[in-house]
Amino acid sequence: MKSFRLATFNVWHGLAGRGSLRGLLGFREFESLEDRDRRWRKALRDCAAIDADIFLFQELNPVSEKGKDLSLALGGTFTGCVDQGGIKAFSRGVPYNLASGLGTLIRGSVRPARSLNRRYDSQNLQIPQKKKLSGRLGISGETFSFHFDEQRYAQFSSVQHEALGRLLIVNTHLHHGFEKFPDLVKLLMEAVQAGRVSQGEVDGLSPYLDEARDRRLSEIDRILEVVDGVEKDYDGVAIGGDFNSLPTSAAAKLMSVQGFRDLYGLANGRALENNAVLGATWDPVQNFANHRLQQELGFQFPLPSFGNPELLNVYREFDKRPRRIDFLFARGSFLDSSRLQLKSVKIFGTPESAFAASDHFGVVASWVER
Repeated sequence: MKSFRLATFNVWHGLAGRGSLRGLLGFREFESLEDRDRRWRKALRDCAAIDADIFLFQELNPVSEKGKDLSLALGGTFTGCVDQGGIKAFSRGVPYNLASGLGTLIRGSVRPARSLNRRYDSQNLQIPQKKKLSGRLGISGETFSFHFDEQRYAQFSSVQHEALGRLLIVNTHLHHGFEKFPDLVKLLMEAVQAGRVSQGEVDGLSPYLDEARDRRLSEIDRILEVVDGVEKDYDGVAIGGDFNSLPTSAAAKLMSVQGFRDLYGLANGRALENNAVLGATWDPVQNFANHRLQQELGFQFPLPSFGNPELLNVYREFDKRPRRIDFLFARGSFLDSSRLQLKSVKIFGTPESAFAASDHFGVVASWVER
């Protein structure tokens, strides 16, 4: 029986990141190399268990090393691109432990296909393109890299599947920053009413929250510029990854307006499309050991506190709430194929004895023969 599976998984680079440089050498790591390796082996087992035809990975660190592991463990063709590298020349520089990025593994029932659109690529897309979506001037790479701020990229792959046809697959990791999510706004208003936070401080947050929303929208626009330019050559398009936003967010709404369906919502009922908790991929409740590790070691939130520790408490309270922030969106033959139909979309990578591979859970969509 013909089938197809597509998965996305943020495997967690394990670095504290923002505001945590040890001198000028590297980012502070949340746990020992031995523990990190244990988590990575769990991630490989989780991926082997779901046996997807295409995997979209985020936060592979370092990309090349993790790509080799994936190819050995799962087989197939791996291609990767660094989105956060710091300042490097000939793979040496700072932060020494940062070469994190995206990776796409093509295996099973799909094979690389040739793009027909010369504007973006006239060669075999076995090595997917990467397109910079946001960030100031600079480049990211494992050998050469030069940037001082957060860089965001998307990775494009062209594949062929016997039943679904020529497919354009996009892997991305959008900007990390809170926007005016309903639960966050509610917590802020409760803090104002309790006198812990001033209305002026909340008003001062507004530009930061709007900026995060607008940056993600701009990043999606950059992806869609490529998609719209080549889509006539494809039967279906899928865009997956860590969107750092909710099913009710502006980013998800933009995808819907552009004709993309949230596959988890589609497979699990319309009510789930507006529910950020069911199917949560960021889940400090179920994945408590992993998230507690970050909380205890001082995860840096991408918002100012204006010197008020109560604001930090609000951010922590919001961040403890489960939410669905990793997505698979699709249109075209993924939704209307005469030969395959979407059967299920599930979460994977959940804890075993409180131990999980990542601070995110993965999402896998499965199609079966009609």
